[in-house]
Amino acid sequence: MAETDTLAIEGYRGEPVPNRFLRQDAGTDHLALLLPGMGYTLDMPLFNYAENLLTESGADLLRVEYAYAGRAGFRTATEEEWLDWLLTDATAAFRAGTSQRGYRRLTLVGKSLGTLAMGHLLTTAAVPPGATRAVWLTPLLQEERLREAIGRFAGPSLFAIGTADSVYDPAALDALRGATLGEAVVIEGADHGLDVPGDPVASVQGLERVVRAIRDFLLP
Repeated sequence: MAETDTLAIEGYRGEPVPNRFLRQDAGTDHLALLLPGMGYTLDMPLFNYAENLLTESGADLLRVEYAYAGRAGFRTATEEEWLDWLLTDATAAFRAGTSQRGYRRLTLVGKSLGTLAMGHLLTTAAVPPGATRAVWLTPLLQEERLREAIGRFAGPSLFAIGTADSVYDPAALDALRGATLGEAVVIEGADHGLDVPGDPVASVQGLERVVRAIRDFLLP
Protein backbone atom coordinates (compact mmCIF):
# COMPACT_ATOMS: atom_id res chain seq x y z
CA MET A 1 0.00 0.00 0.00
CA ALA A 2 1.03 3.61 -0.57
CA GLU A 3 0.08 6.72 1.36
CA THR A 4 -0.46 10.03 -0.41
CA ASP A 5 1.24 13.23 0.65
CA THR A 6 2.15 16.64 -0.78
CA LEU A 7 5.78 17.74 -0.77
CA ALA A 8 6.80 21.33 -0.13
CA ILE A 9 8.45 22.21 -3.46
CA GLU A 10 9.55 25.77 -4.24
CA GLY A 11 9.87 26.31 -7.97
CA TYR A 12 10.07 29.18 -10.41
CA ARG A 13 10.10 32.61 -8.73
CA GLY A 14 9.58 30.92 -5.38
CA GLU A 15 6.11 29.65 -6.31
CA PRO A 16 4.98 26.21 -5.08
CA VAL A 17 5.03 23.33 -7.54
CA PRO A 18 1.74 21.39 -7.24
CA ASN A 19 2.37 17.70 -6.65
CA ARG A 20 1.26 14.48 -5.06
CA PHE A 21 3.70 12.02 -3.56
CA LEU A 22 2.77 8.36 -3.18
CA ARG A 23 4.96 6.72 -0.54
CA GLN A 24 5.14 2.94 -0.22
CA ASP A 25 4.49 1.78 3.36
CA ALA A 26 6.93 -1.09 3.03
CA GLY A 27 9.85 1.05 1.86
CA THR A 28 11.54 0.98 -1.54
CA ASP A 29 14.71 1.93 -3.38
CA HIS A 30 12.78 2.94 -6.53
CA LEU A 31 11.41 6.42 -7.32
CA ALA A 32 9.22 7.27 -10.33
CA LEU A 33 8.72 10.86 -11.49
CA LEU A 34 5.74 11.73 -13.71
CA LEU A 35 5.94 14.88 -15.85
CA PRO A 36 2.79 15.71 -17.87
CA GLY A 37 2.32 17.78 -21.00
CA MET A 38 0.67 21.14 -21.41
CA GLY A 39 -2.84 19.74 -21.85
CA TYR A 40 -2.35 16.03 -21.20
CA THR A 41 -2.63 15.75 -17.41
CA LEU A 42 -1.58 13.01 -15.02
CA ASP A 43 -5.21 11.90 -14.67
CA MET A 44 -5.43 10.93 -18.35
CA PRO A 45 -5.13 7.30 -19.46
CA LEU A 46 -1.44 6.92 -20.32
CA PHE A 47 -0.29 8.34 -17.00
CA ASN A 48 -3.04 6.61 -15.07
CA TYR A 49 -1.94 3.18 -16.29
CA ALA A 50 1.77 3.98 -15.92
CA GLU A 51 1.13 5.11 -12.34
CA ASN A 52 -0.74 1.90 -11.57
CA LEU A 53 2.06 -0.23 -12.97
CA LEU A 54 4.73 1.64 -11.04
CA THR A 55 2.95 1.72 -7.69
CA GLU A 56 1.99 -1.94 -7.97
CA SER A 57 5.65 -2.75 -8.66
CA GLY A 58 6.56 -1.11 -5.35
CA ALA A 59 7.91 2.27 -6.42
CA ASP A 60 7.42 5.57 -4.65
CA LEU A 61 5.90 8.02 -7.09
CA LEU A 62 6.00 11.81 -7.45
CA ARG A 63 3.28 13.32 -9.62
CA VAL A 64 4.41 16.78 -10.75
CA GLU A 65 1.11 18.57 -11.43
CA TYR A 66 2.41 21.91 -12.70
CA ALA A 67 -0.79 22.65 -14.70
CA TYR A 68 0.70 25.29 -16.96
CA ALA A 69 -2.33 25.25 -19.26
CA GLY A 70 -4.28 27.23 -16.68
CA ARG A 71 -1.56 29.77 -15.97
CA ALA A 72 -1.76 32.88 -18.14
CA GLY A 73 1.78 33.90 -17.28
CA PHE A 74 3.18 30.70 -18.74
CA ARG A 75 1.25 31.01 -21.99
CA THR A 76 2.37 34.61 -22.55
CA ALA A 77 6.00 34.04 -21.56
CA THR A 78 8.80 34.07 -24.10
CA GLU A 79 10.35 30.73 -25.07
CA GLU A 80 13.35 31.47 -22.84
CA GLU A 81 11.08 32.33 -19.91
CA TRP A 82 8.75 29.34 -20.14
CA LEU A 83 11.67 26.96 -20.61
CA ASP A 84 13.37 28.38 -17.51
CA TRP A 85 10.06 28.06 -15.65
CA LEU A 86 9.60 24.42 -16.67
CA LEU A 87 13.16 23.35 -15.95
CA THR A 88 13.29 25.18 -12.61
CA ASP A 89 10.08 23.48 -11.48
CA ALA A 90 11.19 20.06 -12.71
CA THR A 91 14.60 20.35 -11.04
CA ALA A 92 13.02 21.42 -7.74
CA ALA A 93 10.60 18.49 -7.93
CA PHE A 94 13.41 16.06 -8.72
CA ARG A 95 15.42 17.24 -5.72
CA ALA A 96 12.42 17.05 -3.41
CA GLY A 97 11.50 13.57 -4.62
CA THR A 98 14.97 12.06 -4.49
CA SER A 99 15.52 13.42 -0.97
CA GLN A 100 12.71 11.27 0.46
CA ARG A 101 14.77 8.08 0.65
CA GLY A 102 18.09 6.66 -0.49
CA TYR A 103 16.84 5.62 -3.92
CA ARG A 104 19.01 3.48 -6.17
CA ARG A 105 16.56 3.20 -9.07
CA LEU A 106 14.79 5.95 -10.98
CA THR A 107 12.07 5.94 -13.63
CA LEU A 108 11.01 9.08 -15.49
CA VAL A 109 7.78 9.20 -17.50
CA GLY A 110 7.05 12.38 -19.42
CA LYS A 111 4.81 13.55 -22.22
CA SER A 112 5.39 16.30 -24.76
CA LEU A 113 6.47 19.35 -22.71
CA GLY A 114 7.43 16.94 -19.94
CA THR A 115 9.99 15.28 -22.21
CA LEU A 116 11.96 18.55 -22.32
CA ALA A 117 12.10 18.44 -18.52
CA MET A 118 13.15 14.78 -18.65
CA GLY A 119 16.00 15.52 -21.03
CA HIS A 120 17.23 18.28 -18.75
CA LEU A 121 17.10 16.13 -15.61
CA LEU A 122 18.76 13.14 -17.23
CA THR A 123 21.75 15.22 -18.35
CA THR A 124 22.15 17.65 -15.43
CA ALA A 125 20.83 15.98 -12.27
CA ALA A 126 22.47 13.26 -10.17
CA VAL A 127 20.54 10.28 -11.52
CA PRO A 128 21.50 6.77 -10.39
CA PRO A 129 24.08 5.52 -12.92
CA GLY A 130 22.94 2.44 -14.79
CA ALA A 131 19.64 2.23 -12.93
CA THR A 132 17.54 4.89 -14.66
CA ARG A 133 14.81 4.22 -17.20
CA ALA A 134 12.94 6.74 -19.34
CA VAL A 135 9.52 6.61 -21.00
CA TRP A 136 9.19 9.32 -23.67
CA LEU A 137 5.53 9.86 -24.63
CA THR A 138 5.14 11.99 -27.79
CA PRO A 139 8.62 13.51 -27.36
CA LEU A 140 9.23 16.87 -29.06
CA LEU A 141 11.52 15.44 -31.70
CA GLN A 142 11.83 18.76 -33.53
CA GLU A 143 13.68 20.24 -30.54
CA GLU A 144 17.43 19.91 -31.02
CA ARG A 145 18.08 20.36 -27.30
CA LEU A 146 15.91 17.34 -26.57
CA ARG A 147 17.50 15.15 -29.23
CA GLU A 148 20.93 16.01 -27.86
CA ALA A 149 19.86 15.30 -24.27
CA ILE A 150 18.41 11.90 -25.17
CA GLY A 151 21.58 11.02 -27.04
CA ARG A 152 23.71 12.05 -24.06
CA PHE A 153 21.55 10.05 -21.66
CA ALA A 154 21.79 6.95 -23.85
CA GLY A 155 20.02 4.90 -21.18
CA PRO A 156 17.13 2.44 -21.44
CA SER A 157 14.32 4.24 -23.24
CA LEU A 158 10.83 3.63 -24.55
CA PHE A 159 9.34 6.02 -27.10
CA ALA A 160 5.65 6.29 -28.04
CA ILE A 161 4.32 8.56 -30.78
CA GLY A 162 1.77 8.71 -33.60
CA THR A 163 2.38 9.15 -37.31
CA ALA A 164 -0.13 12.03 -37.46
CA ASP A 165 1.62 13.92 -34.67
CA SER A 166 3.15 17.18 -35.90
CA VAL A 167 6.34 16.42 -33.95
CA TYR A 168 6.78 12.97 -35.49
CA ASP A 169 10.10 12.62 -37.31
CA PRO A 170 10.90 9.03 -38.36
CA ALA A 171 14.58 9.73 -39.01
CA ALA A 172 15.07 11.45 -35.64
CA LEU A 173 13.22 8.66 -33.86
CA ASP A 174 15.35 5.98 -35.50
CA ALA A 175 18.51 7.85 -34.53
CA LEU A 176 17.41 8.12 -30.90
CA ARG A 177 16.41 4.48 -30.76
CA GLY A 178 19.89 3.61 -31.93
CA ALA A 179 21.57 5.96 -29.46
CA THR A 180 19.67 4.50 -26.51
CA LEU A 181 19.23 0.95 -27.80
CA GLY A 182 15.62 1.84 -27.12
CA GLU A 183 12.22 0.60 -28.14
CA ALA A 184 9.47 2.52 -29.94
CA VAL A 185 5.72 2.17 -30.36
CA VAL A 186 4.49 4.10 -33.40
CA ILE A 187 0.72 4.33 -33.74
CA GLU A 188 -0.48 4.74 -37.31
CA GLY A 189 -2.71 7.79 -37.70
CA ALA A 190 -2.45 8.88 -34.05
CA ASP A 191 -2.17 12.57 -33.18
CA HIS A 192 -0.29 14.34 -30.37
CA GLY A 193 -2.76 12.96 -27.82
CA LEU A 194 -2.07 9.46 -29.20
CA ASP A 195 -5.67 9.31 -30.40
CA VAL A 196 -6.71 8.35 -33.93
CA PRO A 197 -9.19 11.09 -34.92
CA GLY A 198 -12.60 9.76 -35.89
CA ASP A 199 -11.77 6.18 -34.91
CA PRO A 200 -12.29 5.45 -31.20
CA VAL A 201 -11.64 1.73 -31.65
CA ALA A 202 -8.25 2.39 -33.24
CA SER A 203 -7.55 4.89 -30.44
CA VAL A 204 -8.24 2.27 -27.77
CA GLN A 205 -6.16 -0.31 -29.63
CA GLY A 206 -3.30 2.18 -29.81
CA LEU A 207 -3.61 2.89 -26.10
CA GLU A 208 -3.45 -0.82 -25.38
CA ARG A 209 -0.26 -1.16 -27.43
CA VAL A 210 1.41 1.67 -25.57
CA VAL A 211 0.34 0.43 -22.14
CA ARG A 212 1.54 -3.10 -22.91
CA ALA A 213 4.87 -1.68 -24.06
CA ILE A 214 5.18 0.40 -20.88
CA ARG A 215 4.39 -2.68 -18.78
CA ASP A 216 6.98 -4.80 -20.57
CA PHE A 217 9.56 -2.00 -20.39
CA LEU A 218 9.07 -1.21 -16.72
CA LEU A 219 8.45 -4.74 -15.50
CA PRO A 220 10.81 -6.97 -17.49
